[in-house]
Amino acid sequence: MNGFPERRLLGGDRFADDGGGETNSMTNARLWLMSLWLVAALVASLPLFASLPMSEAQAGWLSRLTRAAGEAGEAGGKAARLGIADLERAGAHIRTLPIEARAGALAAHATPEGHWKFVNRDGEVFTAGTPDELARAVPTLLPQARGSAPLDIYLSEDTVFANRAALKDLPSGSKLHLVTRHESYPLKDVKTAAGGNALVAELRPHVSVDLADRALFSEAVTQLERPLSRSAVRTLALEPGGPATLSSYPRLETGTKSALVDAIDPASLSGALGSVRGQTVLVTGRVENNLLYFRPASGAEQSLRLADLKRAATDADVNLVIVRADVPHQPGGRNWLWQKISVGGLDDALKRATLGDFIDALGTQHGSFRISAERDGYGRVALRAMPEGGVAEPITDFVGGFWTSAISNVTGNLVATGVDIHARDEARQSELDMRIVPFVPAWVQYLYLASLAAGVIGWSVTRSWFDRLWRPEQRADYRGAFGFRAAQIARFFASLLVFTPVVGVPAVIVSLWLQFWAVITMPVRGVRWLLSRSQVRAS
Repeated sequence: MNGFPERRLLGGDRFADDGGGETNSMTNARLWLMSLWLVAALVASLPLFASLPMSEAQAGWLSRLTRAAGEAGEAGGKAARLGIADLERAGAHIRTLPIEARAGALAAHATPEGHWKFVNRDGEVFTAGTPDELARAVPTLLPQARGSAPLDIYLSEDTVFANRAALKDLPSGSKLHLVTRHESYPLKDVKTAAGGNALVAELRPHVSVDLADRALFSEAVTQLERPLSRSAVRTLALEPGGPATLSSYPRLETGTKSALVDAIDPASLSGALGSVRGQTVLVTGRVENNLLYFRPASGAEQSLRLADLKRAATDADVNLVIVRADVPHQPGGRNWLWQKISVGGLDDALKRATLGDFIDALGTQHGSFRISAERDGYGRVALRAMPEGGVAEPITDFVGGFWTSAISNVTGNLVATGVDIHARDEARQSELDMRIVPFVPAWVQYLYLASLAAGVIGWSVTRSWFDRLWRPEQRADYRGAFGFRAAQIARFFASLLVFTPVVGVPAVIVSLWLQFWAVITMPVRGVRWLLSRSQVRAS
């Protein structure tokens, strides 16, 4: 036989040579190409796995590993010398400030050992361990700063949440800011109900968030800063005898395209939330003893079990917003809330409206709201916004722009005593955002895509296995060309979309092994080929 002896391998591929080196070269090239494809697929998948929701323990491990890696590289550039991710984030943030604000700005981090690290806009680092060194930090890093001008110190999250007692060491009169992965927020002292002081972050001029727990603070900021779309907010009027169902999409007023209020029978509300899955539902009422009291358009006050409403919102994966009011009138006809009043930037583009803007609008005329957060069961978080002074004021000139269409039509003079938000937590929302196909978990979708890609990389093996399971169509088996082509198309899509993802991983492993085996056995097959040629010539 002329050429390498033909061999059938596990995947059904044939490796042969017609007497030249062309087939060997093509096989070798294919091996390296397949390997490069596999490496590229693995590298491309790293951001996906990095973005998957993690538990706090996993996040802690990654944070410690990242920090250890940063500290190990202190001999490198400025960022590597810091070795502290939070401080690097704060240092990068001050470089984004307006030029006039950078002159008196420093990033700062308090270490567990009691030292302070400061960074100026040029990335220069100063470490202070004693009061004298602290006194030299500002003149060293900000020689141009005037002595009477207050400093803007941008603190790392570790400093505020883990080493807050060290803040007393900072220069008096400094303006403190907390730098998060979202933005930086001013810090301020507020009075507590017990008469003491508490440190809060000011997200808006009239909205502050407690700093009791780092994870809960992150949850609160995520909820308040997430953009809202007009079509994703549903304002409900609890009206006995009203409709028993909710439409999947809000009704819009002709001309203005403003969202209209949806009337719903309170007895049917829990079951109706399933049709607005993934949206934000807003109701108004007075909360007392786990009951939500509401006053319909006609008749006396009635109540609804708040626990049932929250459970239904959780089951339907709905974000529930409750505007507390002493006089719980339900949304009705046009009134003062439709006025176009510019409040807190709410006349900006609708896509920038957030829950934070909404609560800020509530406190614009009559004081500020302080927000606390707590876990509300698996995959849920609860936020409560209460007036800082503890006394609610009538809010008349309310909001225009986005939120007039979201919570408009409330009858009478609304006295807002607070806002409760029961929503998906950050991990759950991230998982939903990652989904390509709704209602299918993200990990299932990306596992399917990864297996599909693996099966395509090992297509020769995948195809040979499928051919054994479903033999190729023969033209003679069909009366017409249409039926033959339709069967071919059905077979192709069954192979690509169903069979390939199932066998993708083992197929690519077998394919790479076959390519590797072909390379390492190439010398043996070459010797056999030479011997066969010698025997042919001798005969």
